Amino acid sequence: MIREGKLLAEDDFRRLRGVSPSQLARMNASGSVFSIEIDGIAYYPSLLVEPTYNARRLAYVCRILWPAPPDFRLDFLTSENSALGGLTPLQALSNERSYRELILHARGWASESSRTTVKICTGEFILGIELPIVCTGVAEIDPRGSVWRRAREALQGGGNLRPDGPYCQAEVATVFVTRSTAGKLGEQLEARLDVIVDNGLAHTGVLTSDSPRCDLMPVRVDKGDDVVTVVRKILATCE
Repeated sequence: MIREGKLLAEDDFRRLRGVSPSQLARMNASGSVFSIEIDGIAYYPSLLVEPTYNARRLAYVCRILWPAPPDFRLDFLTSENSALGGLTPLQALSNERSYRELILHARGWASESSRTTVKICTGEFILGIELPIVCTGVAEIDPRGSVWRRAREALQGGGNLRPDGPYCQAEVATVFVTRSTAGKLGEQLEARLDVIVDNGLAHTGVLTSDSPRCDLMPVRVDKGDDVVTVVRKILATCE
């Protein structure tokens, strides 16, 4: 793809786009452009500087596609799509109606590229010890949203939560919040909540991937609350 000119070195891409290194860094951060790494070097798809395509619309679509791995994004943009009447997303940029359809389809496709999973277990977390699982909730949702908003979505009732319940009560529980991305092996642990319910209050210690352990303000719970209800009440206070 490099020899064919479909992928451009950063210097060539910046020259054709007419941007400085700092401007390109901002565009990368926003998702307006993306690069594909080959042998440790970033190359940019030449279609992102192709004058045939509406640059403003293409940048907007790229920002929607951000949750997916870069090579997945490139394949999405260049592949014929039955949802778009057989057009490629790049071709759909030229027509107002097909562009609106592309936006809707891209949002749905991108959300499926990232999955947030919440696993609620009974018992105290001890490294190397497997705890009994009460339930697991899953949400296919844009990872740019806060981990707490995504966790709340994963624990909504309906098809995302298994098993359906009823759930047990627990004085001690551990909650794991992980994220997985299409095309990448394994899951990333984003947060762990250590929960103790005592005298009508849920006391929670939180450990996240980017900050040290901290304790949340106690949350009042009812005597009959099961462990899933308790966790939902805790997450409702998190921002």
